[in-house]
Amino acid sequence: MSQITMQRKDLKRLARVAGGRRWRIAHFVCGLLVLVLPNLFNPPVCAQGRAVTVDPASVQRAIDRGVAYLRKSQTDRGGWNEYGGQSCGLSALCTLSLLNAGVSRDDPAISKAMKYLRSFEPNETYSVSLQTLVYCQLGATADLPRIRRNVLWLVQKQNKEGDGRRRVGGWSYGQRIGSGDPSNSQFALLALGAAKDRGIEVDAEVFERALEYWIVHQRDDGGWAYGSSQPTTGSMTSAGIASIIISRGGVSGTSSRIQGGRIECCGNRGEGDDPVESALTWMGDHFSVEVNPGGDSMTFYYYLYALERVGRLSGRRFIGGHDWYREGAEQLLELHDPFQGFWSGAAPMENNRDIATSFALLFLSKGKRQVVAGQLQYKSDRADAWNSHPAGLKQLVRQVERDWGRDLTWQTIRAEDADGQIVSLESLLQTPVLIIRGRETLRFPNSLIEVLGTYIEQGGTIFFEADGGDGCGDASAFEASVNELCAKWFEGSRLDRLPPTHPVWFAEREVPPSAITNIDKDFWVYGVQACCRTAVFYVPNSLSCRWELSDSIHGSKTVNDNVRSQIDLALRIGENVIAYATGRELTDKLEERMVIDGGDPPEPNRTTIEIAMLSLGAGGEEARRAIPNATELIRQKLKIDLSAAKEPVGLDANTLSNVPILWLHGRTAFQLTDSERNALREYIENQGMVFATSICGSDAFSESFRREMSLVLPDSPLQRMDPSHPAFTPAAYGGFDIQSVMIRTPNDRGRSQVIQTRSSVPEIEYAVVDNMAAVFFSPLDVSCALESPNSVQCPGYSTEDAAKIVANMVLYGLNQ
Repeated sequence: MSQITMQRKDLKRLARVAGGRRWRIAHFVCGLLVLVLPNLFNPPVCAQGRAVTVDPASVQRAIDRGVAYLRKSQTDRGGWNEYGGQSCGLSALCTLSLLNAGVSRDDPAISKAMKYLRSFEPNETYSVSLQTLVYCQLGATADLPRIRRNVLWLVQKQNKEGDGRRRVGGWSYGQRIGSGDPSNSQFALLALGAAKDRGIEVDAEVFERALEYWIVHQRDDGGWAYGSSQPTTGSMTSAGIASIIISRGGVSGTSSRIQGGRIECCGNRGEGDDPVESALTWMGDHFSVEVNPGGDSMTFYYYLYALERVGRLSGRRFIGGHDWYREGAEQLLELHDPFQGFWSGAAPMENNRDIATSFALLFLSKGKRQVVAGQLQYKSDRADAWNSHPAGLKQLVRQVERDWGRDLTWQTIRAEDADGQIVSLESLLQTPVLIIRGRETLRFPNSLIEVLGTYIEQGGTIFFEADGGDGCGDASAFEASVNELCAKWFEGSRLDRLPPTHPVWFAEREVPPSAITNIDKDFWVYGVQACCRTAVFYVPNSLSCRWELSDSIHGSKTVNDNVRSQIDLALRIGENVIAYATGRELTDKLEERMVIDGGDPPEPNRTTIEIAMLSLGAGGEEARRAIPNATELIRQKLKIDLSAAKEPVGLDANTLSNVPILWLHGRTAFQLTDSERNALREYIENQGMVFATSICGSDAFSESFRREMSLVLPDSPLQRMDPSHPAFTPAAYGGFDIQSVMIRTPNDRGRSQVIQTRSSVPEIEYAVVDNMAAVFFSPLDVSCALESPNSVQCPGYSTEDAAKIVANMVLYGLNQ
């Protein structure tokens, strides 16, 4: 922490400067005599003053300690002491947890474990399934024959029952006895689903039989039990939800299909209640992270691992109004032994620390995967309007995972809860890209329209897709709704056809616009520009329908080129929108999302220092919220009484006499008149302060600003601020240490948009007048970062660093 102090003679000197205008600054500085400045972005603390119980750092510490424990309990052979009746199942579980916890495949512990596991050809469902999951997670090409061997074993061991109309197939411990049990069956499906994702062919009939198994055994209350005489439990209901989702993914075309050489997007869904939704209702009604609902104490960690799969595979951040990951993580951190690193549960199974620790690590590591996209669940006349292609987004995210080489996840965001409560902005900001699909008119309440608009202002991206054509009917009403929403959010703007130069055609994978015209569907992307980015996208034909079919064309020789082209094009566009909106920069699941609100500041008083935007006609209105947002951040975090002037000001002496700090920004070239140059010169010589920045790093604006300043201040040229300049450190002026900030530069290279980052001091130029720094200029973007938090489309800074830069320059200027 630091203090700002000022000697009395300096205050007297400041009070004499420039009459009343500068006295306001002097009076303001008097209030800073013993100001203690907190860090601008400290993590939140509880009322008692201690850090919050769960955050990314505390979770990672627990994961690291759990990994350390499993390293110590690993045997010299490379495995772990096996559970009775399982050849390598426990060792596979431990290895799987280490891999998901981020231990490198080249780590000695993993190398030893893999050598151990590869020495087995197990014949138990649990061991075969877990070994397969390890092989798929590791991703070594040499293990493909082993995966195929295990898949064949699981297929052969599936129980095949039925009466000719319903073919049911579950799994037992290894022998086809009875109808199987839900625990073995869920692990078998986990392995088969992972193998299919790895590119191994699995007959769709296997998944069809498994799907029937789970549907047949679902109870009237929506849940599942281990046996017919046992109660419904959270662990088995979680197993049922995940298994149905995996089984549906293995059946070609959940809601869409390829028929007669063409894609049919609608008409392939069965009637009746969705078993997943009824099961999720049961889970919501019985939600707990303290016990396995309806179960016994020895299956608690097993239940949490199953709960994680429910949240991740269904895309639900909330189950029954509960943030399942945050609450589960809090519970696991309470139960964790932070010194020895293990978790332990009840006998006879989970008192085995290797088992409990592995399940805990799987929950913590897989559940915290970063969210890359989400879909909005909204109310409409058709219950499935928002989710007409339920496997679509999951398949798109899976493709992004492959291309980015990292584990990701997606979410479903409910627009309204059962009581009509509108989704919070904080919940929306959990997902960087929000997909809204439909074909009818969107009848959103005004409160939802408002929060979606704020979501855009805070850096979110909305991706609309019309669910029309291809058997789905007319979607013109949906498109009209999208245009109406855009007009409300962007002051009358409408969707525009994005040009071939827009990054949506190459941000991740190249999409030559000419390829779109060769397909008999309109897949051109439309959008609305907000400041330095396109904040809303729209496609007039369903992409989700085609994302959903992406797995079904692998290895198929019956799919024609037109269908393949449509599916490939849909995936490319979806990936490009995500890459463009995020720049591959994602936040951790537990990380607090920063919200800046520069609206409705308190009324200024005689100590308030106003920052006014100069009306230049150079495109500054594109970032009209940058100054209010900057002053709000500084005012709240540093307790400096700053305020944004309500209206832009012109370059005339009378107006400028009441402006302590003048903000210049834009993205186009401009030229001042002689009288305007004289007014600006007089303002600066009277010790007015200028802060300027190029919106989105515009070269045209930078060149104009430098030229005009050379004419306004011919004897005070702009110079680059040296890295050792005191304005970059908090020691003398109570600001922040910004000697190292992250500078981002979008760099289009061939087929993709690459965001380059480097750590450096801010690029600041300044001019000195009468021995005082009077003009500060950043050629890199500050405004867009403050207008739309963490926009990655401009050469410049993050929102946090942009605010710190402005704060430091203001403090340095005021304290000279």
